[in-house]
Amino acid sequence: MNMFSEQNVARISFLCAVILVAILTVSSGLLFIANKFDTLNKDLLTLEQDFIANEKKQLRVDVSSLQANIASRNKTMQSVLENNLQVRVQEALKTAENIHSTMKSRLTVEMIEDVIKEAIRPIRFNDKQGYCFILRMDGEVILYPADTNLEGANFFSSNIYLAPEVMTEMIELVKAQSQGFLHYNWFKPHDLSGQFVEKISYVALFEPLGWIIGTGEYFDNLDSLTRKTVTNELKESLQGDIPDYFFIYELNNMEGGKDFATMLINNNRPDLVGQPISDDYVDAKGKQFRKEFLKGIRDNGEAYVVYWYKKTDGSGDGRKLSYFKFYPEWNWVIAKGVYFDRLDEAIATKKEALSAKVTEDIKLLVLIFFGGVALALFAAFFLSKWLQRIFNNYRHAQEEYAKQLETLNNALEKQSQTDALTRINNRGYFNEQLDKEIASAGRYPNPVSLILFDIDNFKLINDTLGHLAGDSVLRELAALIRDNIRQTDIFARWGGEEFVILVPNINIEQAAKFSEKLRKTIVNNTFSIGRNITCSFGVSTYRPPEKIEDLLQRTDEALYRAKDAGKNRCMAC
Repeated sequence: MNMFSEQNVARISFLCAVILVAILTVSSGLLFIANKFDTLNKDLLTLEQDFIANEKKQLRVDVSSLQANIASRNKTMQSVLENNLQVRVQEALKTAENIHSTMKSRLTVEMIEDVIKEAIRPIRFNDKQGYCFILRMDGEVILYPADTNLEGANFFSSNIYLAPEVMTEMIELVKAQSQGFLHYNWFKPHDLSGQFVEKISYVALFEPLGWIIGTGEYFDNLDSLTRKTVTNELKESLQGDIPDYFFIYELNNMEGGKDFATMLINNNRPDLVGQPISDDYVDAKGKQFRKEFLKGIRDNGEAYVVYWYKKTDGSGDGRKLSYFKFYPEWNWVIAKGVYFDRLDEAIATKKEALSAKVTEDIKLLVLIFFGGVALALFAAFFLSKWLQRIFNNYRHAQEEYAKQLETLNNALEKQSQTDALTRINNRGYFNEQLDKEIASAGRYPNPVSLILFDIDNFKLINDTLGHLAGDSVLRELAALIRDNIRQTDIFARWGGEEFVILVPNINIEQAAKFSEKLRKTIVNNTFSIGRNITCSFGVSTYRPPEKIEDLLQRTDEALYRAKDAGKNRCMAC
């Protein structure tokens, strides 16, 4: 029997179809699986790059935020010191007043003076370094606990450098305003170097006896006290068993070398705190990462370094990315690191998921193969063509419908988010974005600020020039502000002549400066109505865990304060 006879044409054609189905199924399956592995490798590379980029950004934000807090604390310490000095002098004055009023009818003036002097003498503060002193208006030293040899001497006739000038300034100050602060250079008692150091004192006049009662502090002591206070506060605030932690060095030598720095804070290595460290230390892979970050500090004031270091959970060394930033005011290096454990876990999860997916794909390919054979046995060639034609027509209709639906949805979404008059975001869209930013601020220590402003005397424009002119001002103002804010800022019409801006990642001081810049931009702009336009601004920053309503209320109060203060100004709350 001829194999290629007319009777076998159908069988041969069907057999060829079966073989073709098998070849295409296996080939497609192998290509599909190979493509899966290739995609995985690309995804893993992208995953690591994205992880490092995101962590770098977050580390910079965290370290910069901590450095800003340290700088702020440093600035406030002087005001704290001044307040403490004033309190100490007021306490001494109160003591003197109580003794004088109680004993003036029973004791002589000389006896009262001795009682007051000895009552104030033992007063000490700031680790027993601080004390109160008493001087007469003629320059005589009544009380000087730091050096009792000076008691009885007169600063006007003494050979102490600058003593007459300082005494004169104190007398003029208490005569003019009874009490106040005085800055001058003075020697440190028992300091054999003889150097004069900048000092701040608070002095007050005790009128009943004609005395000047005061106390003071040296600025170098203040700097030392400030560093100690801030270091202790940071140690307390950074406590906790967390994998990503801050650590701080005090640089002894920017060029590196042995004992180039002292470890001030490191919750992961408490054994190193207070100890000198060297830059020749190597990690588990032999990398001298301290030399690397020091070079970055010298060149750019900051550095990112990847290295291996001890994990906080005691499970050994782990790969770590750290950001180091120089704080020149105190010669500190402030740093924070993040381990790659989360990345490694994500990679392992992806590989496991791919393995399971490949297994499922192989099973599916087997089913497809036998299904194709079964289809070749029992289905007809004409049926497949008929189905393909129906499917093609249906898919084309669906694609056209989907395109039309997507276009319509995009237009409706844009319309629902946009203010019809000004063509900027409307209040509804702004509220959605505000909810998202506040939720993010609750998870990460990123500041979120809010700026609310409106047009001063807008009703007068509508009343005198008409509502069309008022609408023109609203449109021009919206366009002006939109061109002068960041792409990340959310700008919307709040209602009427009121507008609002959501400014993420800047604090209250930065937001106030930004608002002032916008205010001046408005003042300097020429509007089509031929009149100058001014706006009043209210500024506030989100304070976790307050509610959004509280944030809006504080911002609104700041705006009304700006209005009450005379308009055309910015107020922060």
